[in-house]
Amino acid sequence: MTALNSLFDESFYLAAYPDVAAAVRNRQQASGLQHFLNSGMREGRTAISRFYSQPDRELAYRQAYPDVDAAIRSGGLASGLQHYFQSGESEGRSLFPRAFDEQWYRKRFSDVNNAVAQKTFTSGLEHYLRFGRGEQRAPSTFFDFDYFQAYPDIKAARDNGAAFLSGWDHFNQAGRIEGRVATFSGTKGNDLVVGNGALDTLTGVEMDAGRCFVGGTLTGGQCREYLSLGANELDTLTGGPGVDSFEVGRQLTTRFGINYSPFYTAAGNSDFVRIQNFEPGKDRLILGTKQGDPGFNVSGTEFVSAPDGVYVYARSPFLTGGADLMAIVEGANLDASDVLVSTTFLGS
Repeated sequence: MTALNSLFDESFYLAAYPDVAAAVRNRQQASGLQHFLNSGMREGRTAISRFYSQPDRELAYRQAYPDVDAAIRSGGLASGLQHYFQSGESEGRSLFPRAFDEQWYRKRFSDVNNAVAQKTFTSGLEHYLRFGRGEQRAPSTFFDFDYFQAYPDIKAARDNGAAFLSGWDHFNQAGRIEGRVATFSGTKGNDLVVGNGALDTLTGVEMDAGRCFVGGTLTGGQCREYLSLGANELDTLTGGPGVDSFEVGRQLTTRFGINYSPFYTAAGNSDFVRIQNFEPGKDRLILGTKQGDPGFNVSGTEFVSAPDGVYVYARSPFLTGGADLMAIVEGANLDASDVLVSTTFLGS
């Protein structure tokens, strides 16, 4: 079984190609799927479902893979879709480069990666279409859960059959132009997370949809949950053209109450996040600290200027040596006087 079985929409294909529909009615073809496999793929027919009917799907695939584009131009292939189902899926390529990141998905979800290795699924995309989409698994660094929480109308549209594959897909089609907020997250390993919207939050640590607590009481529903706090990670966060918030820690609400948690404080100066394209006066550095906290506190956070940027250290008696490097902000001017709120620092 491949992603085609989950992606192909028989009715959609027959409506898009009346000649095929007539052949099926006349029993010259058993089905639209059979036609696509036997000849439609080689003929360059790509309207296999509402998810792949837009012209920009083909364009995105060809832009992502220049070798495929060259093969199409030379006449060796009819379409990117043909390439994907003939070889691209088994090669680990992403059929929807602007809606689903095959490599990231398999890195983020080890159960999926193992299932693909064991040939339970041909690709991460097949898993996502069959199960992951309904399980609200993130299709890329773009954190769908936050997007759908902020915009329930978009989630409702997706669930009711709108022609976008994921929250990230909608964001690339319309949300970015509309200035909608977005969150981009990493994994428990080393990550490059890039923002490209008007109002982005970037974090290198792993997140998921988890349980909700208010005042230590489980309330039901789902809330953002941090699954890693940057331990033993070396991440890079790269800001985009809009307003970016870079997370170096977070105020976490747990069953035990509110916990102010800095990230990257498990391995001394060996784990930290490198922040690029920070625009002073516009972007924000978010720290998981508060004033008066006896452990980690805002007044105990140290900013040290160096030739390659500002080094941000957490200072606490609970840390080995009393300090731990959390972040390097490249080319910015930050100091403790830039505190705006209890968990937010702004460049000057």
